[in-house]
Amino acid sequence: MKFLKKLALAAGIGGLALTASAANAHLVSFGWKDQGNGTVVLWGEHWHGDQTVASTANGGIHITDTSGTIPTFTAQWSGVLNNRDRDDMLADGTLDGWDLAGNGPTEYMDWFYTVPLVIGNGTWSFFTGTNCCIDTMGNPVIVTLTGITSVPPGTGPGGTNVPTPAALSLLGLGLLSMGYALRRRKQQLL
Repeated sequence: MKFLKKLALAAGIGGLALTASAANAHLVSFGWKDQGNGTVVLWGEHWHGDQTVASTANGGIHITDTSGTIPTFTAQWSGVLNNRDRDDMLADGTLDGWDLAGNGPTEYMDWFYTVPLVIGNGTWSFFTGTNCCIDTMGNPVIVTLTGITSVPPGTGPGGTNVPTPAALSLLGLGLLSMGYALRRRKQQLL
């Protein structure tokens, strides 16, 4: 009797462990497509098989720029595309690129996609959330978008640019120069 209780307890713990690890891996990759009009569609590949509607459990992709300059933005899933291979999607122009979501190289060929949004090349943190079940992720992942030509690099959702270190340096130099010129002019007037 004690053996059966221990066996049932071990099976329950093992089942919970499998469920918890699976919850971290529902979304396996992200893709993107430049629409050529200043917007990009983001894609999320999941392992739950064919879907008829986009998952709403986590509300889409929560996007944060890695420098922390642009507030987090959420792009809603708006549709599904089932049974499509990543390589075929790259070859036929459905995708401009893709990146793993940290859950291994396995390909499942079922996708959600977002409404078009403004986002440019750069390194972004993507996170769908931990709510069960289809678009679940355990942790945010870093995704590097490339190949987007209709949106300036570093532009985040809402059309705001992430300042580059060079641009910030130039801004600082310009402000210092203006301050020096104003001070000099003030001294000349006295």
